[in-house]
Parts: sequence; structure tokens; C-alpha cells
Amino acid sequence: MLKSIVIFASITRLSSAISQNLNGMATFFQHYFAGTDNLRVVSIILLLLAFVLFLFLIVILYIKSLLSFIKENESGFGSSGGGRSVEDQELEKELDKEFERDVNMARGYAQEAQAKTVAKKQRALARDKKEEEQRKKQENAQMIQFPNGVPDSFFRGNASLQEFDWKKGRKGELDELAAGLGNIRVAPKSKPLVDVLGLIINMLGRDIDVGKIAQTVRSRCGEFASEEEVIQTIEAVQNFISLANNGRFSSKNLLPSPDSALMALSNGDTGPALSLMEDLINTMVDKAAQTNMPQKRDIVFLEASNYACTFGTFASMEDDPSLAVSAFELALELSPKNVNAWSRVGDAYAKSKADSKAVWAYQNVMSSADQDTYPHQIANANQKLAQYFEKQGDMQKAAQMYQISNAYYDVIGINARLTDKEENIIGIIETQQQESMSSTVNKLLNLSKKKLGNFM
Repeated sequence: MLKSIVIFASITRLSSAISQNLNGMATFFQHYFAGTDNLRVVSIILLLLAFVLFLFLIVILYIKSLLSFIKENESGFGSSGGGRSVEDQELEKELDKEFERDVNMARGYAQEAQAKTVAKKQRALARDKKEEEQRKKQENAQMIQFPNGVPDSFFRGNASLQEFDWKKGRKGELDELAAGLGNIRVAPKSKPLVDVLGLIINMLGRDIDVGKIAQTVRSRCGEFASEEEVIQTIEAVQNFISLANNGRFSSKNLLPSPDSALMALSNGDTGPALSLMEDLINTMVDKAAQTNMPQKRDIVFLEASNYACTFGTFASMEDDPSLAVSAFELALELSPKNVNAWSRVGDAYAKSKADSKAVWAYQNVMSSADQDTYPHQIANANQKLAQYFEKQGDMQKAAQMYQISNAYYDVIGINARLTDKEENIIGIIETQQQESMSSTVNKLLNLSKKKLGNFM
């Protein structure tokens, strides 16, 4: 702007100089043409000519100043970074690529470090398990002399053949049960989870280690159930029993009793248990809606979300897979941070062939789950994502995830083979479980103690 003002001032001085020269020329011609008739005409022509030249000069100076102003603006815009050259853009692209490579490299280092940490932890757990097994073996050898050739347990170091006793700790009955079993060879066939609910209830009623129950159920189901489905089913039965013992189920006339629902579960009928769980979920949702404090309301919603997961686990054994999907989606709607709900809905999506949704759910498990709190959910997510990447042809990533999941399953022993002796004892339990199921249910639900308390 200042430069434009200077230019205008210079133009003013130049025009005044030209005017003075023209006036001098006019005076000269006036004297020269004095006494002629055409003096006035010549003066007018000269003045017009001077005016035209003056205008032409102004236009030229204006155009020059305008071009100079445009060039200054372009140079200023380029220096401020608005108009980057091609070289600058190429340099920026190279920097972005280099940054992306560094990020990927750092991510690879982090994954490698995590895998090493997990492997180190698994080795430590395996070492502790082996030491515990040896200690238990020595203690059991002092308490009970089993028949010849009873091998060590594969699971956790605290599950042994003693735990398959009908009345735990009584040597006579265990010897009687195990006697002569060397001549029996049981060849179990794979069956769906719904057909082993009775076995789960029976073994829970006999205080058998949950890990040994999972190992047994896994060996019975085979390809019909994954490791996570076996673990979730056992937890669902345990949760149902706990809710019944804590009096959480309603005593409405139209609803079944908890003991009849548990008996129905033992026969593979999940309907009564689903009815009780549905009523409980509705009650908790209504309770949350009436709670004014946000923190307490979130706690109630989380509790209802866990009940929805139990409902969905039982529903997954029905012929209608959409019922299980709806239950797990309800669990997430009630509590979006429920890691177990993400794991369960991922399994439901995978069964429904909705791979993109399943991957999304498992990635949420991986990003939000804590290793100490949700170990089997993380192992399941790694296993299912490994299967997905294997289908996609990414064998390296699939192998890494398989390694992590298999390391966990090896530690808990869920895929370990049962010994022939254990297979035979479980076969006897299966053949007799219906005869004693009523007393098993009474024991699990503490019905005998409740009746005695009411009588007194």
C-alpha cells in the first residue's frame, strides 16, 4: 500500500512537470503564431494532444504498479507455505512414509515383546504347575494307594483321580470304583454341549475341580464345541446355581422353580432356565431405570449385562442362533465395556458367518481386556482371529496368534487327553448320573439345609 502511494505521488510530480513544459511550448507557439487566425485552433490541438499523452502515461504506470503488486503477493503467499512447490510435497510424502515405517516397526517390536512376556509367564506357570503336581503326587501317595499305573493329572496340579470319587476323600469307595477298570475300554463319542449339561452338573455336585470338568467336557464334545464354549458353559451353569442359592430368581406362579430348571438343564432342556434368567434381566433393567445415581445405575446395568451373557450361553444351545446373538447384543447395550459380552457376541457372529462383525468384536476384546482378569477371553480372541487371518492367507500373523492361544490352553490343560482310567471312571459316572441327579441338584441348591431351617 505504501509503495502504491509513493508511485502515485511520483506520477503527480511528473504530470506537473509535463504541464509546465506544455505551457512553455504553448507560450512559444503563441508568440510564433501571433497575428495568425489559426492560433486558437493550434493551441486547442496541442492541449488535447498533451492530455492524451498524459492519460496514456498514467495507464502505463498503473498497469506497471498493478503487475508489481501481484508479483509481491505471489511471493509472499509462497513464503508463508500456502503454495508449496512440487519438491516440498514430495519431501512431505517421503517423511510420511518414513514415519509410517517407524510406527510399524515399533508396533512389531511391541508385539514381539508382548509375545515374549506371555511365553515367559506361561513357562513360569508351567514350572509352578509341575512343582505343584509333584507335591500333590507325594501327598496323595501318602494318603491313598491307587491301583497300579495311575498317571499324573494334566490340569493345574490340583486335580487328580481322587476328585472323581463319589464321596471325596473316602479311600474304600474310590478303590471299589476303580477296581478292575483295567479290563474296561470306554470309547466315547463326540456330542453337542447340550448333551453334556447333565455331566457338568453331576461333576459340580461332586466338588470336582472346574479345570478337570472342562478337560472332560472338551474330550466329550470334540469338534462340537471350542475351548471357550466349554469354559463359558461351565461358568453359565455355575452362575445359575449361584443365583438360585442367593434367592435372585422370582417366585412367581408362572415361573419354574430353580430346582426344576436345573433338573431340566441336566436333561438338555434350557427352556425353564431361560425363563428364569429373562425375568431376572427384566427386573434388573427396571431397577436400573429407577436408580437416580449414575454410578449405581451403571453397576446395576453391568450386573444385568452379565445375566444376559448367561442367558445367551444357554440360548446358543437352541436351534435359533438369533436368540443368542440378541442376548449378547443386549449385554453390550446394557454395558458396552463388558469384555465377556464382546467375546460372546464375537463367537455368535462367527457362528452366523458374519466375519467382519466377529473380527470387530474380537479386536475390542484384545484392546480392552486385562490379561489377569480375562485370560480365556483373550486366548479365544487370539484363536478366532488366527483362524480369520489364516483364511485371508496371512499365515505369519495367524501362527503368532495360535501360539498365544495354544500356550494358554496348554497351561490350563483343557485339551489334554484323559487317561484310560479317567475315561472309564467318567463313563461310570455318566451311566449313573440320572439315578442320583435329584440328590445332586438338592446338594447344589442347598435344598436339604433350607428345608431343615424351615422345619426348625
